[in-house]
Amino acid sequence: MDPQPTSNKDSQPLRLGYLEPYFLLPGEGVAGLDASVKASRISTGGNLSIIESHTKGGAPWHVHTREDEYFYVIEGSIVVHCGKEVWQAGPRSFVFLPRGIPHAWDVDGEVATLLMMTAPAMLEEFLREFHAAPTKETRDEVAAKYGLTFLPPPTGL
Repeated sequence: MDPQPTSNKDSQPLRLGYLEPYFLLPGEGVAGLDASVKASRISTGGNLSIIESHTKGGAPWHVHTREDEYFYVIEGSIVVHCGKEVWQAGPRSFVFLPRGIPHAWDVDGEVATLLMMTAPAMLEEFLREFHAAPTKETRDEVAAKYGLTFLPPPTGL
């Protein structure tokens, strides 16, 4: 049964009863997940995933069929390829990668800190399963389960 909208005695706007607001201090994550996960499928009702990533590497060419992907660079720099575009994204840069357009990214330098986001939510669950998969074949199966396909780099790059 779907949750019913609720209101309080002060006639505040209606909201769905299963979503609760929350606040995270630095170094905290959503309940039950790694501290890097700031918003999850469960905590946002499937609307959004946000992961704070401190990384030395990125992701190879791939395409999403179900969600859009976003990055907000906090520290360091990343190089993002999206379709035929190439962007150098430094601190305070924002990148939007629409579903259906192949893309890849990598850290430019030693390390970067960025917020990685997907809408609708899925990123934290995909990454957990993908990194636990023992073989390329099982990683490809996990990707397919989440509507992702890994691709060879385009010629000429």
